[in-house]
Amino acid sequence: MKTPRGPVGAAVAIALLVTACGGKSPATAPTGTTLPPLPPDVVALVTLIGQGSAIGTGASLYGVDLTSGASTAAKSFAVGTFPDAVAATPDGNLALVANYGAGTVTPIDLLTGKVRPAIQAGAGPAGVAVAPNGKMAYVTDAGSAPIGTTITPIDLATDKAMSPITVGAGPQGIVISPDGTTAWVSLAGAVVAGQSGSVGSSVVSVNLSTRAVSAPIPVGNAPLAVVLSNGGQTLWVANAYSGSVTPITTSTRVAGTPIAVEGAPDALAVSPDSQTVFVADEGSSVAKGNNVTPISTSTLSVSAPLAVAKAPTGLAVTPDGSTLWVVSSGAGSLEPINLAAKPVTVETEGAVAIAGGPYAIALVTEQHSVAVRSLGAVPAKKKTKTS
Repeated sequence: MKTPRGPVGAAVAIALLVTACGGKSPATAPTGTTLPPLPPDVVALVTLIGQGSAIGTGASLYGVDLTSGASTAAKSFAVGTFPDAVAATPDGNLALVANYGAGTVTPIDLLTGKVRPAIQAGAGPAGVAVAPNGKMAYVTDAGSAPIGTTITPIDLATDKAMSPITVGAGPQGIVISPDGTTAWVSLAGAVVAGQSGSVGSSVVSVNLSTRAVSAPIPVGNAPLAVVLSNGGQTLWVANAYSGSVTPITTSTRVAGTPIAVEGAPDALAVSPDSQTVFVADEGSSVAKGNNVTPISTSTLSVSAPLAVAKAPTGLAVTPDGSTLWVVSSGAGSLEPINLAAKPVTVETEGAVAIAGGPYAIALVTEQHSVAVRSLGAVPAKKKTKTS
């Protein structure tokens, strides 16, 4: 079974995912008033993998409306065992959960709440990314024993898996370029318990039209998470076993000097304006850990780490760039970081408790009525923020 420490490439997807914006436009004020438009709701989709001795046995996705704070009746969706990653289509209507333990991907219609039949996607799905046009999804197969070597394309119109593309040993994180032509995949190698072989240290790009795979680009050891910034001009790679993040210029496929960060980085997120990359350090096997570190994309400078709850494994920034939500697997919580505050503040009083081993996260935005109808959420009073 997959260990909780090694294969945290799910957080890409997670991280990867990735923030998806809903297709509904914000509500507007009545004619003749000067009130500004109401903001759309923000809904968090968090995978639950189990806790303690039950880690790896969880099999659900938790949805919670964050706009009004914690929900007292948030919806849980049944998915496959060990939901390692989650992503959403750009319109926010469909979620896709990569189930590492079940070897499947579960599609969920967020407008109706219907869980569709699972799709086979390799032996150990570890990461999932959706094309910008919402027509295709791509799933990395990290495998177990033996190690996985492929990514699986899925046609979202038919929910059918297509022929896998061989990319290299232990693919974990995946992200699609804004123009939809290229997938970037991190090759972590043997980081899962029971796998034979060496730890990986490279990234490849995949031409999604021709299925051609590039020569490996060297990065640090055990690259788990990947994220793009500046309209796809720069790829950022979290090297868990090297304590660093590597920036890559995508046009030249040239890796820059690795940027040292504390601990073992395993999740990434980028601000909507592409000014900052956020790095999560789960810290379970290092002296320092349990923090989120901001990196300036323009200067490559590292800000002081922000202490968060135990074992952060997933990150997601709200579309307006005001809040970074941190999944703390070890604490069983979803914790907000106020990015608009000066200085940036971890709002511990605004944390949302989530039982069952929260792990990966994606955000979607929808109008409040749609979010409530689809998730069955009953908004509660928002908790007081700390200064």
